[in-house]
Amino acid sequence: MTISRFQEGSERKRKVHSKSRKGCGNCKLRRVKCDETRPQCNKCVSYGVSCNFDKKQSSLDLSAQGSFQVDLSHKPQTANLKQGPQIEPVSVNQTIASIVYDCLSNDTAAPFGNGKQFWVFDDRDLEILKRFQDRTVMTIGTRRTAGAYRDCMIQLAFAHPFLMHIVLSLTLMHDAHLSSDAIMSMRFKTMSLKHWNTGNVLFQRILSRPIEPSSRDALWATAALTGALVFSYVENTDMEQSWPLKSPDPHDLDWLKLSDGKKAIWHLTDPLRPDSMFKILVQEHEHLHVPGWVEENDLSLLPKETRRLFNITPSSTVQNNPYHLPALILSRLQDMNPTHDNILNFLYFMGHMSPEFRTLLETKDPRALLLLAWWFKRLETGELWWLKGRASVEGMAIQVWLQRWYGGEQGLTEMFERIGRWDNREDGWGSREESAEAESPLTGWFGRGAFEGTLWGNCTPQ
Repeated sequence: MTISRFQEGSERKRKVHSKSRKGCGNCKLRRVKCDETRPQCNKCVSYGVSCNFDKKQSSLDLSAQGSFQVDLSHKPQTANLKQGPQIEPVSVNQTIASIVYDCLSNDTAAPFGNGKQFWVFDDRDLEILKRFQDRTVMTIGTRRTAGAYRDCMIQLAFAHPFLMHIVLSLTLMHDAHLSSDAIMSMRFKTMSLKHWNTGNVLFQRILSRPIEPSSRDALWATAALTGALVFSYVENTDMEQSWPLKSPDPHDLDWLKLSDGKKAIWHLTDPLRPDSMFKILVQEHEHLHVPGWVEENDLSLLPKETRRLFNITPSSTVQNNPYHLPALILSRLQDMNPTHDNILNFLYFMGHMSPEFRTLLETKDPRALLLLAWWFKRLETGELWWLKGRASVEGMAIQVWLQRWYGGEQGLTEMFERIGRWDNREDGWGSREESAEAESPLTGWFGRGAFEGTLWGNCTPQ
């Protein structure tokens, strides 16, 4: 996909060259005709990179003559301040950016921003890419696998423009999250959305054609980062303008709908195939498989009152009760705070959500909303930035919605009693007298480290 430079009017066309069979690796990577001068071809000399005819020099490594050595790998390098005539760092950045641009510019262009401009990778993007490498990518996946993500995604982004845009977008969204200046945060977010839109256009274009084997890893990397990007982007931090309080919109719960799309990309690209760059991440994707305690239907961590609340009886199963699996998964998280090491346990809730439970959320079923609010409350206490924002805003919005429509904890409990779910002598969980003496699960199980005295404390019914 050609990512053209900012320009108006007709696209700039690249000059067609006859192929060089014996050219150096750098010229082949940049798709320019090599003059085959040895030991350093003129094209590499003019770009300031070390020629790699002998394959001993890594591709597109900056020449040591007259410039700093700059490496985008994760190993930090120290500049040799005694070496040759010095060039300003911005010149080095511009050289690298120009090289990266040439690597990216072999496909169809996509509009950037207002639709009249076209994007070119420049030294500012290089700085964003470094922040992705040093900071943002380390928050994706688990602590055990973050390094592998970093190395794979940087390499893939250099060859696939759609992934490059998503990498830049996620990093800028992270910048917006970290910024304490509201104006700067909005600028970061606006630029992030531009890259997101362009990356999505290019991504969909690739998916609409037969998938080339060389694109499979980049497609999965894009899907994985897009998942974090969609969850992290909260369009409005005003609780009143957030789901479920705001007016219905076709984009409601898009972050949840994307889960199905990621599963489709997973099956399409098979990231764990033998030749995949992601095959070493097999342990991270164990959440795609149903845990053993789900198959065994282990209800030992679900209090009796909570089982009543969600009508989980000895005869209920994942198949005949839409609340069964979400409640079972959340029971495993009662005494756990989300960290970079255990986050996959929390993602089970989203990854294994049934269509029936999702429909209940879309129709704002109170039990389904309670389970989602509990999950949000746990995520809000965690350390992963891309999960906390939405969890905080929409979690509180759910609490307010339940307070307004059902009268909060007391109203919900009374409603559940009336419909015979919470207090049912024939469900095998004890007598009416035992039920009356039991603590409400809204202050029992849900209160353990989650709502405990604050579920309704900040909600004012209107």
